[in-house]
This record gives sequence, C-alpha cells and structure tokens, in this order.
Amino acid sequence: MILKALYDLAINTNLIPDPDFEIQPVSWVVRVGAGGQLLGIEPNDSPKSVPKRLTSRSGKHPPAEFFVDNPLYVLGKSIPQEKYDPQVRRKRRRLFAARVVLCGFKTKDLAAQSVGRFLRNINRGVAQFEVRSEMKGNDLIAFFYQTEDVAVHERPGVVKYWREIMSVGRQVKTDSVCLVSGEFCNPATKHKKLKNVPQKKVGDIALAPCNQAAFESYGWEKGENAVIGEESSDLAMTALNRLLHPNPPDPNDPNQTLSRQNTHLSADTVACYWTRDHGLLSDSFGLAIEVDEEKVEAKPAQVAEMYKSLWRGIPYMLDKPDEFYSLVLSGGQGRATVRDWFESNTQNVVDSLAQYFADLKMLRCCPAPKSGKHPESFPLPLLLESLADPKDRRKEGIPSAIGAQFYRASIDEKLPFPMAAFHRAILRYRAELGKENPKHIWCPIKNWNDARAAILKAYLNRKHRRESRNEEVLEKMNPTCIDKGYLLGQLMSVLEKLQTEALGTVNASIVDRYFSGASASPKSVFGSLLRNARHHARKAKEDTKSKGQIFNLERLIDQICSQFDVSLQDTASPKTVYENGFPSYLSLEQQGMFVLGYHQMRKWLWMKRDERDIWNVEHKDAPRAYVWKKNADGIDNSTDEKGVGL
Repeated sequence: MILKALYDLAINTNLIPDPDFEIQPVSWVVRVGAGGQLLGIEPNDSPKSVPKRLTSRSGKHPPAEFFVDNPLYVLGKSIPQEKYDPQVRRKRRRLFAARVVLCGFKTKDLAAQSVGRFLRNINRGVAQFEVRSEMKGNDLIAFFYQTEDVAVHERPGVVKYWREIMSVGRQVKTDSVCLVSGEFCNPATKHKKLKNVPQKKVGDIALAPCNQAAFESYGWEKGENAVIGEESSDLAMTALNRLLHPNPPDPNDPNQTLSRQNTHLSADTVACYWTRDHGLLSDSFGLAIEVDEEKVEAKPAQVAEMYKSLWRGIPYMLDKPDEFYSLVLSGGQGRATVRDWFESNTQNVVDSLAQYFADLKMLRCCPAPKSGKHPESFPLPLLLESLADPKDRRKEGIPSAIGAQFYRASIDEKLPFPMAAFHRAILRYRAELGKENPKHIWCPIKNWNDARAAILKAYLNRKHRRESRNEEVLEKMNPTCIDKGYLLGQLMSVLEKLQTEALGTVNASIVDRYFSGASASPKSVFGSLLRNARHHARKAKEDTKSKGQIFNLERLIDQICSQFDVSLQDTASPKTVYENGFPSYLSLEQQGMFVLGYHQMRKWLWMKRDERDIWNVEHKDAPRAYVWKKNADGIDNSTDEKGVGL
C-alpha cells in the first residue's frame, strides 16, 4: 500500500514528465570549443534537466553517468585528493569519456564530438586545467558548447541517441507482474536511493534493498521475491524523494520549487504527508502541527482560517474531504526504517488535530515574547524537544519511537499519547525546575516547562476519555479538583510562595530541595514542610504589608490539608510530628497531576489584580479559601499590579 500510494502521487502530480530525464542541481558548467579546447569552468546555481541517473552505483568499477557526472568521473579529480588513488581516478574518467565519445561518433553531433576531444585530451595528459577550490566531490558537472545556452546533452541529436538507449532497457518480461501497477514489467533489481532521510552519517540510503542471501526466499534472488517493475519503482522512489526534500524543485519548471511536505520529529526521524487530490492539507499540513503562524498568514484565507480554528481547538468542516497519507521514516546504518504508515481522510485528520490542540491548551507561565503574545498553541518540535535531556542537543535526545508515536496520536484521536512521553515530561519537569538563568535562558526553559505541562494534560485527558471517565484536566487552575496528586502539587506551590514572602530569594528553595520527593512520596516530605511553613508565616507577618497575603496563603494551606485529615494546630513544641493522611506514594498518573497542580497553582498565585477580579467572578463556586479580596483594613491581598512572570 505504501508503494502504491507513492506511485499514485507521482502520476497524479506529474513528478516524472519525461521518463528519460530528471531535474538535478548542476553545480558546475564546463564550456568547450570546436576543437575540444577548454574555454572555462563556471559555477551554476540553478537546477537543470539531466539524463536519467543510474538507480545505484556499486561494485569494483561502478558505471559512469551520461554526459553529467561528478568531478571524479568527468575530470578524474578526487575530492579530497587522498580518497581515491590515481589508478581508480583514471579508470573512472575513461568510463565517462567512453560514453561521450561513442555518442559523438554515433550522432555526428559537433558539440558532442568536441566534448569527446576534450575528454580524450585529459586522458592523454594534453589538456591542463585547475579544479576550483570550492568544488565538492558530489557536485554535478555539465557541458556547454562555446557560448550556447543549451547544454550539450539537451541538443536534439544527443537527446534522440539517449532515448534509444533508454528504450532498450524498458523491454517488458511477460512472466513478471508488478505488484504495484498490476502490469507485466521488467523487474527492478535495485531501487533508487533516497536522499534527505535524517541520519547521523549523511548519505543516500535504500528503502527496501534485497542485496543479501538472507533476504531471498524459495530461491528467488534480489527483487524476484517481491516483483516491482522498474517504472513503478522509479515513480514511487521519485515521489518519496520529493516528499523528503526540504525545498523540492518543480520537475515541470526547474526555476520553481514545490511546497515542503515533511516535518522532522527527531535527529533521525521524519514524517512525510500528502493527499490524493492535492487538497488543503497536502502542501501545508506541516505548518499546522508546527504552529507556524507567519507562514500560515501567507497562505490563502481559507487555509489560514482553518489552521487558526484548529489551534484554538475548534473543529473545522472541509468542503471536500480527501484521502490522507503519512509515512514516518528513520535513517540509520545505510537503510531507511518505516516507523509508521497512516491512511485516513482529511476530515478525520482535521477533527483529530482540533482535539489534539484542545488537549494541549494550557495557560502559560512563561512570559510572552517581544511580539506581545504567545503562539496559539505548542509547536510539535517544541513539545518533543522538551522531552530531551539538555545535555544532548535537543533534537538528538528525542527517541525516534516517541517522536513517531506522538506524531501519530496528533493526527489520530483514537490513539493514546505514548506513556514514555508522559513519563519523560514528569522527569524533565522535575530535573529542570528552578534551574533557570533569569539573565539569559529562562524564557526558553520556562516555555519547555509549559510544553511539558501541556503534554501531561493532553495524555491524561485522552486517557480519561478512552476509559470513559468524567475527569477533565482544565487549562487553568481548578479549585474544585479533588485529585490527591493535583492537591499536593497546589500545596507545594503555596508553601513555595509562603517561603518567598518570608525569606525572599534563597539559594535553594523548598522546590529545589523537595519537589522530586514530594511528588513521589508525599507522606515523608510534607510533614517537615508544614512545620517550616509555620516559621515562614510568623516571619512574614512581621511586615504589615504582607499580613493579608500570608492570611490567604495560610487559609489555602488549611483548605488543602483538610482533604488529607491533617491537623495544623499550633503547639508549643516545634518538633511536632503531624499525624496526617498524606499518601505514602503517588502513582505515575498522580505524579503527573502533582506537576499540573503545582504548575497551574504557581501561575494562579502570581495573577495580577485585574486578572484575579475576573477569576473571582468566573469561579463563584470555588471554596472560600481560593477567593481573595480586600480585607477589612482595605489592604489588597492580590499580588502587585505589575504581576510577576514565573
């Protein structure tokens, strides 16, 4: 099904308008005169139509391409010089020259004959030239005759000669049926190499090679065990290379480019996507999951309207739903691994995206960027990078499987988000909490914590939905939530705020020292934290301006602790041990709720005065301890008018 869908894409979008030629980036142009003399070597920065490339080159003496090849074949120059010895260089150069000389002899074309003379002069050591220092080993070189604007391989006589050669190789075998097209075919022994598949070692790799005895079955060698015609293979691999390309050239106009239809999930994994009839999602789907607002604004109004609606979590009805395909590939060890294959229709994908972004909605703690507002939602690359250890480069630290599973869940609302992502979000939130540098990188790290909280919320809500549970994690602090983990996370945030009011900024806050322990084994931690809270409250009350704030914080502590049968009566002994109902440990799901309770409560505690007034109106059913108003002395218990970013 994968190859058939790629085959159909190539045909529907006319990716191979001429089966004998293809678009390739030609980096250099060699101009020759009538007698074969060298007129100059010029750089070229535009793609050109070149003779169809070989599927692959391997063996002791790999064959040469026709008229357009790299410096090793065209000029006999190894880049770097020590890569090939002189004997290999001479052999490759002669293979290339032989094809050109034979073409000149057969066609009697003056330009082809002149190029042949130039190549013979190089082989004989007669022609002298200097290779440009900026020339690379994989650069393609084409030939032009004198001052003509048409390449030698595009001259009518040379084109006719090349088409005759190609037609001989297309003879169909009547005993082989292609599994893709269902027609008699000439079986492909090798498939075209894939470019731009992410991997540590940059290079072209194969999708499904059958190059070893281990891949054979019932005596069928190479491609005979799964027959795919050369034409079908060419179409399918051309389509896949088009999808993988970051800026694919238009095969019908070398001076134009096609839209990018892929998004990178990690250092070695990429997701490609397309639709059957080139609908709204076919060339801009990546902008949706990457939340690229700037590029979406440049799209047609209907596309921009659809994506803005999805980012807000609002469903969007398409006029004409279309078939949607997505392929996730990972590169490594010279091969491409298919991590996932997804078939659906565009309406289902749009509905899933709306639910995905609704699940991710989270009130941000990170200050808004210079533009004055946060993006509508979290870009997929940011979400995945937030799960990586900063000791690694962010993209290199994302496991391929997690990236693929998370991407699949974003476009298929029936699937749960991966538990591994949920677990990593908790671990990274704990590890990086409190380690922000306010002078340099605090905003990005805080934004990562926002992203981690969003992942936790999305995972839990989708899990509850699949289990038909009524609990819903809200995007803002929920004063009526009775989940133990969530309440304890709120309590940790309130105790942190109380410490800040009493001591100001300290080297190691209670969050730095106790967050991990409190979120996993609350019974062993919160007793001592509550004892310290009494001292912090007593010290903070020495400042008359803070009395109202401390009163509210103490009342919040009372409210939350009442859910766990904790006695907060002051006693003469500072070593009082609280007989409390705090749980001995929290499950992984409750630990996620702990992080969310802390994250949302921290934002709530630092609300501005006008924001708190609005919140009070919207949450009239909240417990009294959560409703902060001016006290009898007229002292406002809210935070400073300017507010403080977390």
